[in-house]
Amino acid sequence: MSARKNLEVAIIGGGISGITLAIALLRRNVPCVMYEKAHAFGAIGAGLGITPNATRAMSACHPDVLTAFEKVASPALRWDFVDGTDPEADDKTLFSLGTDRYSVRGCHRAHLLEELMRLLPEGTTRFNKQLDRVEETPGRLRMVFADGSTAEADAVVGCDGIKSHMRGLVVGREHAAAKSRYTHKFCYRGLVPMDEAVEIIGRERAFGSNIWASSGPSLDSSQCLFGERAHLVSYPVAHGAICNVVLHCQGDGDWPSDTQLVLPARREDQLSDARGLTPRLQQLVERMKTVDRWALFDLFEHPVPFFAKGRLCLIGDAAHASTPHMGAGAGMCIEDAAVLAALLGHDGVQDGDDVAVAFATFDANRRERGHFLVRGSRRMGELYEFRTEIGRDFDKMSEEIVQRKDVLWDFDVQRGIEDAVVDLERRLTTSQEGNFRAEL
Repeated sequence: MSARKNLEVAIIGGGISGITLAIALLRRNVPCVMYEKAHAFGAIGAGLGITPNATRAMSACHPDVLTAFEKVASPALRWDFVDGTDPEADDKTLFSLGTDRYSVRGCHRAHLLEELMRLLPEGTTRFNKQLDRVEETPGRLRMVFADGSTAEADAVVGCDGIKSHMRGLVVGREHAAAKSRYTHKFCYRGLVPMDEAVEIIGRERAFGSNIWASSGPSLDSSQCLFGERAHLVSYPVAHGAICNVVLHCQGDGDWPSDTQLVLPARREDQLSDARGLTPRLQQLVERMKTVDRWALFDLFEHPVPFFAKGRLCLIGDAAHASTPHMGAGAGMCIEDAAVLAALLGHDGVQDGDDVAVAFATFDANRRERGHFLVRGSRRMGELYEFRTEIGRDFDKMSEEIVQRKDVLWDFDVQRGIEDAVVDLERRLTTSQEGNFRAEL
């Protein structure tokens, strides 16, 4: 292991990307402090699907990260795409992604975060810290928080999610990409006890990952039900004790809040939005224990033009907020953390100027893939609800879905890291020769 670096990285945000990055940096002897606006890490979120590229990225961050995931993960599952438009056919599999390449492992987001937090040394996180601005001082950056307090660091990484404040500091607060936009889609996310799910949709569906087609949900392997104004996704979490159910719906009008992505909903509205589903799928939705609506925001219309500016950098949803239809958001966050940790942990990165070079390298090596996720997730959501030129041609749909998932799930994380490191070394050499300077 390299000697402890004489520089400090500030991580803004304590979600999947922030915590994973902190672990990866500390394991490389890169000092870091995480600043979280909440008063504590809460049991937020519901189910999380982890794909093969994500587990490879966990290992690249540090084997401890993968071990933490293994403690809370359900067994690997194929993805079944199910016809949910007809009560006589709502158990009919249209096509499956059923090889090792397309297996998905489910877990509860809060359970994963809890295990990851155990890997952070005490004192790594500062709570109740809402970032307001970053100021440049001689040699360091000063962060000013909403409570008036300040802190200094040599670099600042925005891991503050879909509604990122750091994004505006990188691209400019008036830039169109500074804020994610409502996609006019929302979802009901909830958990159903597995015994109840088995009673409703059968054991095979309940323990699988499913995407139901029509206007509703499904459970078995990982499943997705298609529909013209809705589709449903289900898969097991908590070692198979719980079935995670997500009903995706088309939203009319604007989202009623500028700050809250999750709002309470009425049970009658939830059931009304599920009315296009077959009776048993409606019953499954009715068994969901929570009745919250989750808005889907993304950066499709205005992609972030650069992920780094001087000694400021964006990763995860802060850089490439997307809809969840490719099931790859968490995996991309972890990939970002693995690549950035490798760059900042490189022996050639020793001061603020070197950090700026590392951030520029990260941008050059990760931006295209991040943009692909945003575009592809939008497209997949349209496919699931028959809103594309493909319509209900399930052969063409299967072919396109496989092609898009190949790009994401087959990604060679280690090769991506190696390529980025080679690029970093080239840029550092150029910088040392006086041909490259990065500034805030």
